[in-house]
Amino acid sequence: MKKYFWIIFLALLGEITEAQTFSEYRAKAFNWGAKVGFNSAFPILDHFIIDGKPAENINTEYKVGLLGSLFCRVNAGYFFVQPSLEWTSSKSEVFFNYAADSDQANDVEAVQATEHRQLKVQSLGVPVLIGYNIIKEGPYGLSLMAGPKLKYNYKNSYSTYIEGKKHEYTNDDTPWNIGIVAGVGVSIWRLFFDFTYEFGLNASESKFREKASSLPITQEIRIDKRTNMMSFSLGFLF
Repeated sequence: MKKYFWIIFLALLGEITEAQTFSEYRAKAFNWGAKVGFNSAFPILDHFIIDGKPAENINTEYKVGLLGSLFCRVNAGYFFVQPSLEWTSSKSEVFFNYAADSDQANDVEAVQATEHRQLKVQSLGVPVLIGYNIIKEGPYGLSLMAGPKLKYNYKNSYSTYIEGKKHEYTNDDTPWNIGIVAGVGVSIWRLFFDFTYEFGLNASESKFREKASSLPITQEIRIDKRTNMMSFSLGFLF
């Protein structure tokens, strides 16, 4: 997917360099466009349970992910409606403590283990945004937009390192998520820059199993979370 991301990005730059003049652009009743960009996911973990024991002191470190989107825009004066088909790949690191069973003879004791895990999510989303152009003068524009988003997480993966070996987990769940997206857009001619923030409304439960384990006993992992996401994107209107 990263290869396609850079192909789309270079194609957008090519369209810009082939343009004649900014002043030739006129707003249409209907546009379609594409955009690519980066995101940062903010998972809110309600429960993080390993072998029936809840994790404690959970800290999340945000990583940069990718996004790509195709959309159409229906313009009516200063307002517009913009449904999209969006692909996102996001990831984050999770640090936490949990009580692990002691290997010593006295099995009543437990040791406090500190662990580090990585979560990755790939999803398809359908946001439907309603926007208002605060500034719409010549080739320049400034708009606010907001609307619902339906998202399908088609791949959830989870990885950790145990004794120097990488262990990957996956889950059979294919949860749907609902969110609200709000953002601001700045445009010059057909080129635009968007900043959006997605608020996750529903929590999804994921039960993970290890893909191919070399251990005699594997961990059972359950995560309940909802995700907020901040995105920056560069796009082009055709």
